[in-house]
Amino acid sequence: MPIEILDLISSPKPNKRFRIKIQEGDKVKTFDFGLDDGATYIDHEDIPKREAYWARHCGNKKETQLINNLIPSASLFAARLLWGSSTSLFDNLIELQKDFNSSKSN
Repeated sequence: MPIEILDLISSPKPNKRFRIKIQEGDKVKTFDFGLDDGATYIDHEDIPKREAYWARHCGNKKETQLINNLIPSASLFAARLLWGSSTSLFDNLIELQKDFNSSKSN
């Protein structure tokens, strides 16, 4: 099923930083992710901290499955948008949408 990113805004939930809205088939879903006061790769651009994040979260089998299989979840969006390959949130968003578009599971 194709996944389209529709919107990314500040989260209205306490302690969460962002809310992403996606469309998966005919369903619209929202996910809140990221600690509202947490510093991430897009904030500090610290490569060793980014590597530590990935080592920590890839040690969790469930999170690894969600991220590697592009399963929409707070884990996926935090990993790919806040700790992605770029320090630009926008660039990470574009890269994730491209991956959704090219995913064989869609």
